[in-house]
Amino acid sequence: MDWIRENKPLAAILGVIIAGSLALGYLVFDEWSNYSETKDGYLSMGSQVAALQGAPLAPTESNLKAKQALVDKYASMVNQLGGALLYLQPPVQAIKDIEFQAKLKTKIAEIRAEAASRMQLPSEFAFGFDDYTTGLPKSAAAAAELSSFLDAMDELVKLFLKCGVKSVDLLERSKLAVEQGQTSVQGNNTAGMQGRQQTAAGIYEKRQISVVLTLDQGPLQLLISRLANPSEMKYFTTLRLLRIENQHQEGPLRSDVKPPEALPTDGGAGTAEAASAESAAAASDVIKPPPAAPDDAVSVVGEEDLKVRLEIDLIKFLDAAKG
Repeated sequence: MDWIRENKPLAAILGVIIAGSLALGYLVFDEWSNYSETKDGYLSMGSQVAALQGAPLAPTESNLKAKQALVDKYASMVNQLGGALLYLQPPVQAIKDIEFQAKLKTKIAEIRAEAASRMQLPSEFAFGFDDYTTGLPKSAAAAAELSSFLDAMDELVKLFLKCGVKSVDLLERSKLAVEQGQTSVQGNNTAGMQGRQQTAAGIYEKRQISVVLTLDQGPLQLLISRLANPSEMKYFTTLRLLRIENQHQEGPLRSDVKPPEALPTDGGAGTAEAASAESAAAASDVIKPPPAAPDDAVSVVGEEDLKVRLEIDLIKFLDAAKG
C-alpha cells in the first residue's frame, strides 16, 4: 500500500493495463467461441451438402427428369386402375321414374317369395326405399342412381339368404344427394342412423348400409368372407363396423330348462322286447350296432343365435377415377 501511495501515477497506469488486459481477454474468448460455433456449423452444412450431392435423389437435372418420369408412370398406372374399377362395377342404366317404382315393387315381391321359408324379413320391407313404394323420384337422374343402388341392395339381401341368415331385423341406407336435388355430397339423416356420403378427391362415393341380422356363427363367418369376394358380391363393399351380441343376454330360468325324457318303466315289458330283439339279432348273420343310449344331459347355454349389426360402405367409383 505504501508503494501505491508513493507511486500513484505508475499504479494508475498498471491498473489501467490490468483492466484492459482482462477486457481484451474476455473479448478474445468470446470471439473464439463464436468462431468455433460458426466453424462447426459450416462443417456440418458442408457435410449435409456433400450427402445431398451423393444421394440417389440429389437435386440435379438428371435426377429431376428421372423422378418426373417415375411420377408420370405412377399416374398412368393409377389411371389404368381407375378405368379398370369403372369397368368392373355395374354401370348406371337410364330408367324412368315410374319404371323404377315398378322395379322396386317387383324386387320386393321376388325377395319375399324367395325368403318365405328361409329368412324372416321385416313386415315393411322395401330395401330401404320405403318412400318410393308410394312416391316417385324427383328426376330421371335420381331414378337412374336409385335403380343402381337398389340393384346393390338386392344383391346384398340375396347374399344374406345364401349365407344362411335367419332374420333381417333392420335394413337402412343413406340417402343420395341426387334424391334431394343436390349437386354436392353431404350427410343426410335417416331413421335410426346418420347416413353420410364421402368422397376422396371426387374419385369415389360411399353409400352407407346399416343392417341388424340374426344368425349363427358359421353363417356370419361366411357372410364376412363373401362380402370381400368379387365372385360372390359384384359390388365393391367395405365393412366399416361389426358388432356382435348373444341373442339372449341372460341364462334361462330353471323352469325353462326341459330335462331329458326318463327311461320307460313298463314293468319289464321293455326289457322283454329288448331281449327278444337281441335273440333275433343273434340268430341272423347281420351285425347291427347297439341302440343309442338316451340323452342324459340338456344344453342350457350356447345354443342361441347371434345378433349382429353391420355398417357396410358400398363404394361407387366416379368418372374422375380415370384421371
